[in-house]
Amino acid sequence: PSYAFSSNEAGTISYGGSCSSGTTSASSGTNSISFSTLSDASYSNCTITVTDSAGNASTALSVNTFVVDTTAPSLSQVTAVTTPTKTTTPSYAFSSNEAGTISYGGSCSSGTTSASSGTNSISFSTLSEASYSNCTINVTDNASNISSTLPVSSFTIDTTASTVTSVSS
Repeated sequence: PSYAFSSNEAGTISYGGSCSSGTTSASSGTNSISFSTLSDASYSNCTITVTDSAGNASTALSVNTFVVDTTAPSLSQVTAVTTPTKTTTPSYAFSSNEAGTISYGGSCSSGTTSASSGTNSISFSTLSEASYSNCTINVTDNASNISSTLPVSSFTIDTTASTVTSVSS
């Protein structure tokens, strides 16, 4: 991650806690640095200290807590749409290991756009009588990682009642 801080003097940068960087020189004014590679985790103990040419060290600047998240959500189907169904707004349930924003593909959509970690139950927006095999779901987490596309199992909506007529009297 990148970080910017201000110093009133030039000097040598030292790092504390879990963070480090190849940038070891600070100038007077705003300094932009990039921390060395960090694993997926929350970081709350990073500090920066600037020592001037006379050997005077600043008070350690605590970097605000931040999270490194490079892993996309993982999705799986929990409850398929019953098929055939006469409901034009069928229910579906899927599981996500992370919260995020739901996006829909294919013929299906829904007003539900937020996913939580765990099982998520949704109702698709009104669909016409037909068979559906192209519906998909994705979840994008707060770090903009997008899940693999979850295909919704094929289903059929059938709202037409059977017609019965007499053939003999």
